[in-house]
Amino acid sequence: MNRHSLIGFTLLLLLFTGVNAKEIDPESGLIIDDNLEQVKTNCTVCHSAQNIIRQSGTRLTWLGLIRWMQNTQGLWELDADTEEKILDYLETHYGPKEESYRRALISPILMPPNPYKTQATLTVVSLQEVYQSGEMLNVDLMVQFQESYSKGRLDLWVAIHLPNTPDSEIQFISGTPSAPLFNLEPQPFQRSLEAVNKRYSILKDFPLSSTLNQGEYRFYALLIEAGTNPLESVDIGRSLLAIFMTTLHH
Repeated sequence: MNRHSLIGFTLLLLLFTGVNAKEIDPESGLIIDDNLEQVKTNCTVCHSAQNIIRQSGTRLTWLGLIRWMQNTQGLWELDADTEEKILDYLETHYGPKEESYRRALISPILMPPNPYKTQATLTVVSLQEVYQSGEMLNVDLMVQFQESYSKGRLDLWVAIHLPNTPDSEIQFISGTPSAPLFNLEPQPFQRSLEAVNKRYSILKDFPLSSTLNQGEYRFYALLIEAGTNPLESVDIGRSLLAIFMTTLHH
């Protein structure tokens, strides 16, 4: 490379870097944009900004964390405009990292259920077909075991697919019904459950704010042998895969 070409390449590199570099707030370490002050005012009063920097997630992941903090950590209620600005900021600058997606492992949960070792049937209750923003979402599951099932501990997995996203991109629900968390990392909702016919609360009084995308929300629920991962093998003891949907309108 001659001298003029090297100079031109260097200028292009500097220009590219300058355009794409994100300015950092020296006080908090967070990325600067028009909504940063809303985040600092409402989010870093009670905890360090490092809690945000170390985290990544979709809009629903961040909304779940906000609801969890409101239900368990004393975070005050946010008006719709403030909440939307905070979610816009978090989704834009601290959205899912590419390595957080485990798409190769997600698709098996969408496959037909294993016909050889069906242990239980899951039925959704307390779910409407259509919701309007501002309403509360409640989701319960009724579990019924076959009489021939040999007793053993089971894990309950629940996942959700968001509107207008690829089928492979689903989020796993954990936490508690009143303070749910939404995770890209595969994990069960509850672990080591007894094999008894029972009704389980999945989501309880979850506010459907206008900050959520409207469209069809699809849920998946599955019981499997405790300590196993349905995304790694379908040849395990499991219930029928329950699939249930609802639609959100603004």
